[in-house]
Amino acid sequence: MTSAHHPRARAPRRLLVAAALLALVAGGLTAAGASVDPAPAVAATTASALVPRPDHVVVVVLENKNRTSVIGSAKAPYINALAARGANLSQSYGVTHPSQPNYVALFSGSQHGVTTNACRDLGAKPNLGSQLRADGLSFTGYAESLPSVGWTGCRKGEYERKHNPWVDFSNLPKSVNQPFSAFPRDYTELPTVSFVTPNMCHDMHDCSVATGDAWLKKNLDGYARWAMTHNSLLVVTFDENAGGTVNQIPTLLVGQKVRPGLYAEWTDHYTLLRTIEDAYGLAPLGAAARATPLRTIWTSAPKPRTGLSNAGFESRLSAWATSGRTTTSTNNVHGGDRSGRAGALTATRGDSILSQTFVVPAGRSRLTLWWQGRCSDTVGKAWATVVVKRNTSAKKSTLLPKTCVRKGAWKKVGVDVTPGHSYTLQLVNHDDGKSSTPNRTYFDDVTLR
Repeated sequence: MTSAHHPRARAPRRLLVAAALLALVAGGLTAAGASVDPAPAVAATTASALVPRPDHVVVVVLENKNRTSVIGSAKAPYINALAARGANLSQSYGVTHPSQPNYVALFSGSQHGVTTNACRDLGAKPNLGSQLRADGLSFTGYAESLPSVGWTGCRKGEYERKHNPWVDFSNLPKSVNQPFSAFPRDYTELPTVSFVTPNMCHDMHDCSVATGDAWLKKNLDGYARWAMTHNSLLVVTFDENAGGTVNQIPTLLVGQKVRPGLYAEWTDHYTLLRTIEDAYGLAPLGAAARATPLRTIWTSAPKPRTGLSNAGFESRLSAWATSGRTTTSTNNVHGGDRSGRAGALTATRGDSILSQTFVVPAGRSRLTLWWQGRCSDTVGKAWATVVVKRNTSAKKSTLLPKTCVRKGAWKKVGVDVTPGHSYTLQLVNHDDGKSSTPNRTYFDDVTLR
């Protein structure tokens, strides 16, 4: 590979003024190819308080795989090794189908009316590359099998422009459109932000998960290891899943300022864009302005609490992270005055999740909780499930397998845990969105004994 010359990044010309913003994170789908309303997000503070500023960011986008086809799969040993030494995002989603509008959304904060994979020219609309360059920083996109620097054709061999969004914007010069062979061997020569798109085989679109995993290890492992000691960041994500309405995808981040673990923050392409923009003090574009940047994965974020907090939901949903479609506090209780509910009285398509990350105190070795189902469907379409994941090893235990109970009594489930280890507990209700069969699940009295 040969090194391409890139201007050295310098400090931005402006400071990002702190502005509290109550936001909604866009995510999920109502039907294949259609976006749904954003999910709830927390109020943002200053960018520097949430997102550290890396010297370099490399974003790798792979293709069309469900999270469960990659994370935990023996076919992807390298990606799983990366996930174990970085932030493994368990609630990450594409924004639509098919491929191209996801790439455009990730790069510019909007789909800009793109609904197909046909070549599009989007003019001088703002995008991450133009933002960085306007602020004295740098951007380059590296596309494997691109025939030549700046080539704007739609496809040739294993290269397809639909996976290369920076070509679509006229406010970026041809010099930012590089073949992957130009990716620098000297990582200090990387631009501020790079996007990498493997070709149609190595991105897992036309070839296997194992093929893409091996390519990633061969070509990006050097950078991944370097980033861990050089204030830099690697993001590996997918454009969309293999099909369907939920659109859950694998996403992980590795870098010096990333705290390894499993994280349940709701994430989609707008979340990732907002996170990068906040890192460099850039104004968020389009739907990224309504997204909350990733905030708990950094070494600067508060460490997980020891023991559970608000385990009986008496302080409503305080201390519980909420993601997905609908969560709330209710007076249908097992004990005390309040419980937590995932799902709603009306149909809500997708997962509704209550989660909490904690460290097991000394002398405690058993996690238990109570749940009550209100499932008016079949388990193939809707369900409740409870899982706990040990963040030090990514080992998952299922307290409650996928279950659909029409109207049952409160039931208790539990699992053994190890003192001193960090865990993430997820209380999940899944609903297929059919209006005649709404589904919800109540949870209460979570205990460490």
